[in-house]
Amino acid sequence: MKHLKISLFIALVAAALLMNASAAAFTAGTYDATAAGRNGDVTLHVTFSDDAITDITTEHEETPGIGLDAIDALIAQTLEAQAVPADTVTGATVSSTAYVTALSDAIAQAGGDPEALVGEAAPAAAEAIEYDTEADLIVIGGGAAGMTAAVTAHDLGIDVILLEKSGVLGGNTPAAANGVNAANAQVQLNDAQYVSVGASVAGLVELQTQNELARENLARAFAENSGEVIDWLSDMGVEFSVDIQEDPRNPVQNYYMLKAEADGSTGITMTRAVQNALNERGITVYTDMDATELTTGPLGVVTGVIATDANGQQVTFTGRAVLIATGGFGHNPELLAEANPKLANATTDEIAPTSGEGLIMARAVGAKAVDLEHIQTFPVVMDGYGMVTPNKLPGGFGVSAVIVNKDAQRFTAEGFEIGDAILAQPDGAAYMLFREDQIAPDMQNIINAGYVASADTAKELGEALGLDGNQLQATVDAYNADVADGTDDAFGKQDPLPLEGKLYGFKYGVGAHYFMGGILIDESCRVLNENEEAITGLYAAGEVTGGFHGSQRIDGSGIGDSFTFGRIAGRSIADTLAE
Repeated sequence: MKHLKISLFIALVAAALLMNASAAAFTAGTYDATAAGRNGDVTLHVTFSDDAITDITTEHEETPGIGLDAIDALIAQTLEAQAVPADTVTGATVSSTAYVTALSDAIAQAGGDPEALVGEAAPAAAEAIEYDTEADLIVIGGGAAGMTAAVTAHDLGIDVILLEKSGVLGGNTPAAANGVNAANAQVQLNDAQYVSVGASVAGLVELQTQNELARENLARAFAENSGEVIDWLSDMGVEFSVDIQEDPRNPVQNYYMLKAEADGSTGITMTRAVQNALNERGITVYTDMDATELTTGPLGVVTGVIATDANGQQVTFTGRAVLIATGGFGHNPELLAEANPKLANATTDEIAPTSGEGLIMARAVGAKAVDLEHIQTFPVVMDGYGMVTPNKLPGGFGVSAVIVNKDAQRFTAEGFEIGDAILAQPDGAAYMLFREDQIAPDMQNIINAGYVASADTAKELGEALGLDGNQLQATVDAYNADVADGTDDAFGKQDPLPLEGKLYGFKYGVGAHYFMGGILIDESCRVLNENEEAITGLYAAGEVTGGFHGSQRIDGSGIGDSFTFGRIAGRSIADTLAE
């Protein structure tokens, strides 16, 4: 596979040239070191000779395609450069940080100096890097939609170059927690329950078009093609099972959910399969390549894209078609506030560095955007870590902690879904405080990773969190006095517990989680202009698009959107170019 990590290559060269050779003296042997990663401890077994790091093996449960790939890349970098990586892998910061922490510990155990062995961050390249810059199809974005389209088009005889902004492939899809929707896949047709309830393509269209903004043509394209996508992935070895779900919040029962959890979640398993297919076919992939502008020819025909690599080198890629699959815009506060002013203070739980470049580029060449204000949020998102699910919180959905604002004051009855109250705070931030005996088992790793402060008093905890310690102490004292009789008179929280003993706390906000709106496409994934006419040469698929979900994302259709429309796009582009 022609998979160039240019920033990594430059960092290797720089580190090899600039590292302090006198520091490379070790006591030979194998040393074990552990640091907290995203999904649990990351343990390294690092083997040293007298003057070199000779081998690194790991034990961890980091996410396949994200943290796992980042750690593998960092191991290769360390062994090649004989240096501690200076930069984390974009898109896998928590896993990368755990690796660097554990590696530094092992070096110290072996008698080396970790600080002296830190490689230089990647400098500007001395010479221009030569890239393959011409292909039939340029895909922007290496998430589920982009990879699926690339593999599909390649298998139909189309030469493809894929550009990914971060250092790893996968996008946000591996973070999806549930299954995928589809209709009439072979695994469903073989399931007695699916058949007995009369599930059909028409039923999936009905499920998808419950809100009036969801466009029927896109819902039908999704439903009619979704089963084939599942069959395609099944042929790759993904084992799906029918998982019919009844949602009490939804009047239409979901007969269409499938799960495949061999690699963890369904999102991870499906993404991993497509990434493996991408690798096996040798499709050209450039990571750390940030696309910023579309190029056009006569009559506005899209001819390619301008991108910038990790060293600041500008590269123009030229193709007969361009597919935008860049996801949402959670990491662009200005665009977030423009689309939905209510979310001006929101953060995001998106693990990919999504900042809306695809949407911005498309609009610059006349693309129509729809439903941008419809953004699903997640109530508890910790900066640097991401979403904190209820199983990690004191009391779960019925949060039993105390929540204060930046003024160290309570402002609402505590709960999981209090996003509106948090967004109404001047900075959109909240601080969750809890006792040591309230720590959920699933929270412990977040504490170990350093995302949670602790102290013996509320005053000290406040200072550790950047709050007014005296005011927080006064707030906690008043709260404890109020709930001493078992009743929260101030806000009416149910079953309040006093805040006493050793205390813990963390800052969090409401996260922009999923973007229903985006670039308007037709059922062939062609990007449409303001007159809803196709822009020649330009296609889009996945979360960057709008019109399919309308104002409501049906659970399971987010993943389905990316894979199914990625597959449609790959076929559509191949058919058009063949003509």
